[in-house]
Amino acid sequence: MLIADTPYQQVLIRNEFFYNEQQGHGEYTKAVVFGCRAEPARAPMFQVMTEHGAQWARVPIHMIVTKPCDTLPVDVVSWWDNYGYNFAVLEFVFLRGFSCTALGRDKVIRKGNYLFTIDWCKDGYSEIPDQHKCHHVIALETGQWIAYPNNRLVWNDESWIKPNPQKEWRCPTKVYSAES
Repeated sequence: MLIADTPYQQVLIRNEFFYNEQQGHGEYTKAVVFGCRAEPARAPMFQVMTEHGAQWARVPIHMIVTKPCDTLPVDVVSWWDNYGYNFAVLEFVFLRGFSCTALGRDKVIRKGNYLFTIDWCKDGYSEIPDQHKCHHVIALETGQWIAYPNNRLVWNDESWIKPNPQKEWRCPTKVYSAES
């Protein structure tokens, strides 16, 4: 699979990405994210077209923002690296427009809005019930993009969701099969 389309997203790319982090800090280039690239043991990466007509591959998620903001470390922006080459990208219609709160590895809770989901298969982890993780790609209110799994997000909808952060959920470990 390696590469897949994503919903188009207008973004800014941190200019230091274009200069091997040697210059361009604090500067941004307008771009459109149009694809996702997955390589094992690397942070989620994206395909972009810049306003200058240059198309770039492998733009890591921590270099993508919706507005100028402070840089967060890549291990705060994404809880997990890509699991493998096999994945699917989907914008869940149900989650479209949802806001959420995200618990970072640094224990900071941040607010953001759902963009789309990257989910994994055929990689050794995805078929193990308590190890499977998807990446929900979220645009934080600060502008930074993040990719977080289900168990690090609480979704907000005042019309019916009543968040309870004190819940102590346990990851399922059973494999359910009608033929076992």
